[in-house]
This record gives sequence, structure tokens and C-alpha cells, in this order.
Amino acid sequence: MIKRYNIHNFKNHADTSLELGGLTILTGINGMGKSSVFQSMLILRESFQKRPSMRTLFLDGDSFFSVGSASLVNRSVANDGNLLQLGMITDEENLEFAYQYPVGNENEMEYVGEDLGEVAERLERIPIFNDNFQYLSAFRMGPQSIYQSNTGVVDKHRQLSKKLGRGEYVAYFLSVFGSESITIPALAYQDSKDLSLKRQTELWMGEISDGVKLQINQSGSLYELNYGYEIPGKVTTYHSAINTGFGISYVLSVVVAVLSARPGSLLLIENPEAHIHPSGQAALMKLLSIAGMNGVQIILETHSDHIVNGALVNWKECSADRNLLYVYYFERDENLNSRPVKVEIGSNGRIRNAPVGFFDQMKADLEVLFDF
Repeated sequence: MIKRYNIHNFKNHADTSLELGGLTILTGINGMGKSSVFQSMLILRESFQKRPSMRTLFLDGDSFFSVGSASLVNRSVANDGNLLQLGMITDEENLEFAYQYPVGNENEMEYVGEDLGEVAERLERIPIFNDNFQYLSAFRMGPQSIYQSNTGVVDKHRQLSKKLGRGEYVAYFLSVFGSESITIPALAYQDSKDLSLKRQTELWMGEISDGVKLQINQSGSLYELNYGYEIPGKVTTYHSAINTGFGISYVLSVVVAVLSARPGSLLLIENPEAHIHPSGQAALMKLLSIAGMNGVQIILETHSDHIVNGALVNWKECSADRNLLYVYYFERDENLNSRPVKVEIGSNGRIRNAPVGFFDQMKADLEVLFDF
């Protein structure tokens, strides 16, 4: 598990240090640097995939995220404006990657830090660099009439996405691994006996949107995803994903990513709440919270108080280790740099001394409506 992640001089991060737990939630208004945390991690992963020696940092990634040229990344927010440093402390490693910003608009940066030695073998044990990883962006794929397959991405590397974290292979992923049992029994829905990935996906999807059923049809290398609804004693006819609510398809890849995760995996998920009713968000957070308590490391970026409250409720109900849950509120400091504020969580699961702006819009609106 990554216990701490450090960013120096990347976009609006002058010096950011984040303590990370089993579940870490990044909040704050737009443009404060939450997504940049993910982007810096994804750049490290893609650079490792291209050149495992880590002697070069590639900014023009095509699998996850492309920030373009170095001039777009280097805002010289730190005193040593020509140096980019990304570091992490894991259970076994204390790593720091330092790269020199080029003079022009190049999209590659050369390593200038301490000798890493034979780093590739060491990094392969860390989930951000291996296949025990999933990234799902806010740009996830919505309902499609046909879903593609990719044996290299899915069968070989167990990834839901090839580009931009869209989850575009979720139907094919379920067709390949749907009969396999989930590897973390604690994620099983209400002690159900059928631990297959497909059945557990159905059960949790049915908790998020009442009674959802899945059907996957194959035609050559293409896959069709259909949804039905079940009530006691009756199941509706199945309909194509494009004729079903947008949020169902949008959240499916999140549910599959969590249920298919192995112990020690790392998941980066942007806006898990997108297009989901508040009650569905609460159900989703039950699943994500259980995963975070049982060996899966999850980092979320969210604008939903239901996501945050869902985590707090589940941590309280399960009497889980408070050191496994971290919530940050991102704001700007006096120099317009990103400043993440760790939100204090009491032993009763309640927020203490919440930062100004931390999901307080409802309070502000009620004060107007009720003339407080």
C-alpha cells in the first residue's frame, strides 16, 4: 500500500504531501488540483510501461493521460522551478523520482535524482506499476450498443480500459472473468453463496439500482450488454444498454473494478457518483468501504457529499481502523498553489472542524430559505 505520496512542482502543486489509507477521498471545488494528483500517478505508471528504468518521464501518454509538453506542466510554483519530484512511501519502499524540466516544449523529461539502480524489479511489486491496478476516469464510457474486446488488455493484464480510463472493455471483462470467484470474500453481497464475479456484480448493481440483472451476448469479437429488472417472482425483459438509464452503465465498471480486485490492488476512481441517485451512491460506498477495509487501496475524487457520508457511515458501523480512511479538502494557499487540508474525523465518524467550503452549500441555502 502507498502510505504517503509527495508532489513537488507539478502544475499547481508546489509541495503536496498526502497520507493515504485503504480509502482516501479527495474533495474540493474545481481547479484545486485533485485531478492533478491522479495525473501525476498515471504519468509515472505510463513512463514505467514505456521505459522500466524510469530514466525518462513521458508526458505524452496515450494509455491514461497526456499533459502535452513540459511547459504546460511546469508552472514554476516552487523555488526550484526547473525540477519535478514525485515520491511515494510504500510498505517496502521509499521512492523519489526527480526530473529536470526542459527548456522548450519537449514532452519528455530526463531523470536527475539519485541512482535508482535496478529499479524495475522493485517497482513491479508496487500496484501502481503492475496489473493489480485500475484507473476509471470521469470520462467513463456510457451505454453502448456494442462493446469491443481486447485480449491483450483484458485477458493478459486484467485491465478494464486501454485509453483514458473509460472502462470500455467491461462487458468483455465480465465474459472472460465472470465465472471466476472474487478473491476477497468480505466483498460478497449479504453472505451470498455464489461468489462468481458476474453474480456478485449483479447483486451489488441491484443494490445500487433496485433489482438490476445483467445479460451479455457475444457475436464474434463483439459483445452486447443488456439489462433487466427483477422483483420477487418476476423479471422484466432485457433491454440494450442504450435503452437503459445512463447511470447503470456508468457505474458498472466501478463495481466490476472493485469486485475483481485482488488483495493489495490500487484503484483510482474519478467521480464514482456520476449519474447515480443518492441512495445508489450510499450503496456503492458500502462496497468501496468494505474493499478499503480489506486490503484494496482506493483513491477517489468526488464532488458528492453522499460519497463522503457513505464512507463515514460504513467506517462507523464496521468500527474500522480510522487510520485507513482519509478525507482531504483541496483549496488554494496565498500563492495560488494547491493546498490539501486533511479533514478531521472523530471516533464517532463525524467531521470535526470542517474547512470552510467543505460541502456547506446546503447549509448556506437553508439559511436563506428559512431566514436564519
